[in-house]
Amino acid sequence: MRYYREVLLALLAGAISGALVLGIAGRVTMAGVALINGNSLNLSLKGVLEVVIVGTLVGTVGGGILFAFRSVYRSYGFASGIIVGVILFVGSTFLVVVSGSINFDMSFIQFLTLSFVFTMFMIYGVCASALLQRFKRNWRKY
Repeated sequence: MRYYREVLLALLAGAISGALVLGIAGRVTMAGVALINGNSLNLSLKGVLEVVIVGTLVGTVGGGILFAFRSVYRSYGFASGIIVGVILFVGSTFLVVVSGSINFDMSFIQFLTLSFVFTMFMIYGVCASALLQRFKRNWRKY
């Protein structure tokens, strides 16, 4: 029973962190890059909700990876979160490259965007790891 509770807590921590960091903060980052690039913001409720939902789904996958990584390597610090962030970044970049949605001319804006995305995934991993630790610590009280 304890195993299922830990899986649920990891998935929940990943989903919450994904919605907040990859979803909402990711959309704010996209708006910032658009402003730097001189494009219009083009914000809509539908677009924001799509980004939040995708962030939640990616975050849930990251929560599962975080649980597996912590179970196998017995790593409980922020390093496990950073490793999960790297894994998710590499996986998402691979999916974008395979779908053909990326151009490899590597302009300054593309490099800036990739560095922002990489940073967002690292922040996601640290937040998910910290939230999972907090969930586990508070769950033991009950």
